[in-house]
Amino acid sequence: MPTWDYWHRMEYRRELRKGHCVLEYVEVFEDQGWTFCHRPERQQEWFVHYTRACAEDYLARVRARSGTWVVGVWRTGASASGDGRLLGSIRMRWTRR
Repeated sequence: MPTWDYWHRMEYRRELRKGHCVLEYVEVFEDQGWTFCHRPERQQEWFVHYTRACAEDYLARVRARSGTWVVGVWRTGASASGDGRLLGSIRMRWTRR
């Protein structure tokens, strides 16, 4: 079985007040969604779209509190336990369903 080496870590920080967040969740998984090539002018748009879709799915599954969340995406490479490199982060409003 091939090893794809697309391990990522998403860190979910809930904003308590402007500029002050608390780490609530960490999710580690293998997914190649952030590696898809796009024209340079679409890369940021794709990152925001894909990160938000993944975050909404996860926050719904863990029944996270409503509020503002800062979601960081790290590429850890060949293993789930690596430090990785920060791909970016988004700030989003989440309403518990």
